[in-house]
Amino acid sequence: MAKDDRRKRCQEVNKDMISGLPNVIIGHILSFLPTKDALCTCILSKSWRELWRSLSNFDFDDRTWKSKIIFGNFMDRFCYLQNSRENSIRKFRLRVNGSYPSSRMSAWISAAIKDNLEELKLWIYTADHVPLPRRIFSCEKLVILDLGYRIDIDLLGVGVHFPCLKVLHLQDLPMLDDHASIEKLLAGSPVLEELKIEHEDCESRNALRICSSSLKRLIIRFPLIAYDEKDPGCRELTLDTPNLELLKLTDLVSEKLNMLQIPYSLVEAALSVAYKHVFTIEVDDYIDMAVQLLRPIMTIVKILRLCDTTMRTSPLQTLSDAVHKKLPCVGNLPDFQNLTRLEIEASGNDRWMVLHEILKCSPKLEVFILYKDSTEKTPRWRNPEFVPRCLRSSLKVIEYAGFESELGEIEMAEYFIKNAVVLEKMTIEYGWKMIHDFKERVAERLTECRRGSKACRIVFSS
Repeated sequence: MAKDDRRKRCQEVNKDMISGLPNVIIGHILSFLPTKDALCTCILSKSWRELWRSLSNFDFDDRTWKSKIIFGNFMDRFCYLQNSRENSIRKFRLRVNGSYPSSRMSAWISAAIKDNLEELKLWIYTADHVPLPRRIFSCEKLVILDLGYRIDIDLLGVGVHFPCLKVLHLQDLPMLDDHASIEKLLAGSPVLEELKIEHEDCESRNALRICSSSLKRLIIRFPLIAYDEKDPGCRELTLDTPNLELLKLTDLVSEKLNMLQIPYSLVEAALSVAYKHVFTIEVDDYIDMAVQLLRPIMTIVKILRLCDTTMRTSPLQTLSDAVHKKLPCVGNLPDFQNLTRLEIEASGNDRWMVLHEILKCSPKLEVFILYKDSTEKTPRWRNPEFVPRCLRSSLKVIEYAGFESELGEIEMAEYFIKNAVVLEKMTIEYGWKMIHDFKERVAERLTECRRGSKACRIVFSS
């Protein structure tokens, strides 16, 4: 009797509860798995063989398949099956690195574009360009659109209607040289909250205007330009985004930078702009314009990054040049009342003077991160006339990345250790050129330095 009870309990525990669910529910559960894992469930039993067809989320990447041939054949079958279904797919992601005919890939994408589509991500790395089906521009439920590389977008004679689109990412697309198309996409996206545009090699010299009252997060990256001596032109970037909360701007292409409305809601900004020798504008005019752009942003944000270590450019260089040339745009910097975190790259002969001014104007600064420009020799440190207010009241964390034990660096570190009275942690990250003996000497000197804060810890790392 006891054995029978145990057997019944074991049968209850091992009972296949999932297979008893409706196929729609099982399909929804499988949608949370990676697509390739969800497809593997078809070998579990005959009843599971076609369940993958009811999935609403698909994420395909041909790099994860054993061969491109197998992947291509499966996608052809996927295309055939999806063409017979109505309004089923909610999320579709396709990343392709293999060599497939453009018409074949276009058919795969077309099969996924249904009226209920909410997210579409296409990253095509092939040699051939793939035209984006025009019906995508009438998907009224689309919330996320992420397009990269060899996708051709033709908006000629097409209306853009994205009433629900909140996230738009465009990376290295041919259409990014057609600024009218970008502006048309924005005009058809009335509730857009996040826009990311990355273009590694800009060819167009036209003016680009980003206009959106709903936009909260804006990331623009224009690091390089294809310069044409026959048509040097003048590229211009205008931002009309009054409700921004996040701005990340790397623009080494535009000769003119305009912000039509100051976004007083801005919390975080990362800026990298620099003058290039191919520009037609005079260098002093560019510096004046760039500083005028930086000034209002610095007075608003809580988090500010003035560097792009991957591009070896820094707005601090622009500010240093303005100081060196004694341009009027630098005089009487306003207080940066909201600034609590600052990251800058030390560059320019007048870097310490500019650093003094920024710290003097940042009374609430709590975290200060300094990146060393290893391409330049560090000048001697000069103590400011007065200890900045933030060192006496708020600065808790200091990090110096790329430390190379030059005298100016050591003097600067000692100044902060002695005068930051609420400092909790100072991190010295050695540059790759530093040898072991120098590291020991620096650590010994800074460790023995008199500390303004008894709670301060000094950490050294390679």
